[in-house]
Amino acid sequence: MTTTDKDIQFISPLTGEVSFADEWYGAASADHFWFEWRFNVLMCSLRDMDVNIEAPLKVMEVGCGTGILIKQLEQVTQWRIDGVDLNLSVLQKAVTGRGRKLFYDIRQECKEYLETYDIVLLFDIIEHIPDDAGLVLSAVRHLKPGGLLMINVPALSLFLGAYDKATGHLRRYDKVSLNRVLDGVPLMVRDIRYWGGFLVPLLFLRNRILRRPNSVARTVECGFRPPNNAVNRLLKLAMKLETRLIARVPIGASLMLIGSRT
Repeated sequence: MTTTDKDIQFISPLTGEVSFADEWYGAASADHFWFEWRFNVLMCSLRDMDVNIEAPLKVMEVGCGTGILIKQLEQVTQWRIDGVDLNLSVLQKAVTGRGRKLFYDIRQECKEYLETYDIVLLFDIIEHIPDDAGLVLSAVRHLKPGGLLMINVPALSLFLGAYDKATGHLRRYDKVSLNRVLDGVPLMVRDIRYWGGFLVPLLFLRNRILRRPNSVARTVECGFRPPNNAVNRLLKLAMKLETRLIARVPIGASLMLIGSRT
């Protein structure tokens, strides 16, 4: 089931609509190895922190897109997840779950939403925002005291390239730079980990392949979508090997952080 305008609560003005490379959403699917990898890492981190997935927690995902992460989480938790996005065309296509769909710029900090959530998810969103620290601070203000902020970002600025530019990435992070974003934010870091260690060589290869100018659609196609199902399955195998055999990789293509509001 997908949403219509009647299913969306408009909190921010329509002039706030933004686009983070719509072509990327066309290449995204729940079966994609990267989405499964990211989700598995998140679940490992939640288990390590003893986060209760059976409790009916109130959760907000900022930049929910078509709702892939919401669907993944609602299949294994009792959480009620509100999906927030400023890309109206994508939000209209989002799969509905137990929560609401909100057209809302959290930087507006509407009072009725502040300090109301147990968890806020900022997955692959802050790298698109010039003031990443400001967005993180606004996200934290939506948390109850002690609530959890979960962030995922692309890692390793050395590999910032044509794919990142096409998809609207302003930066990639490491542990130092991501922690720097949290300066002055009332948040205690409880877990931070790289993931996708086996993908690091592919970052180098992707940058080499995409050195020549291409359209955004072509760059996203080459840089994100596996060329065939066999490659997608092979990368899922790499995911299983890494997540089962290596608790924490020393370096990876992505970086995940979980902190609690103080």
